[in-house]
Amino acid sequence: MNNYGLRVEYVEYSVKKGDSLYAIAKMFNTTVSELIDINMLTSNTLFPGQVLLVPKKAATDSGYDFYIYNTVNDDTIEKIADKENVDPVLLGLYNDFGKLKLAANQQMTIPKSNVYTVRNDDTVDSILAATNRSAIELLRANASVWLKSGTKIYL
Repeated sequence: MNNYGLRVEYVEYSVKKGDSLYAIAKMFNTTVSELIDINMLTSNTLFPGQVLLVPKKAATDSGYDFYIYNTVNDDTIEKIADKENVDPVLLGLYNDFGKLKLAANQQMTIPKSNVYTVRNDDTVDSILAATNRSAIELLRANASVWLKSGTKIYL
């Protein structure tokens, strides 16, 4: 079961020489974070023959919705990640940082996760507005969670 009470099926993957978590995640359309969490890994070191559990997903299901962000003057990856509440590593997965100059009006693909991290200045109303969710949806997904700064809530 995952955090939403939905049953998740897994496949076993035997690590091959030269494999990395990133390559395996990409191969199975999942994330490195998911692989680390599912397999309770304490490091990124993999060994040939090691067996990892990998969530089965449809070929087009990345676990994220996407939207386009237009950069503004003075943007940095860190500022965008903070402003859009997304991990900077995910920005790198879906955007070519080699071509990105962060000039005004450049388009970036932003993965919108189903997890939101509560900020210091958040209120229930601001979270509902930022996540485009109803109070009932938020409550159902987070019935026993206190809304304090740094808490991750599910959408």
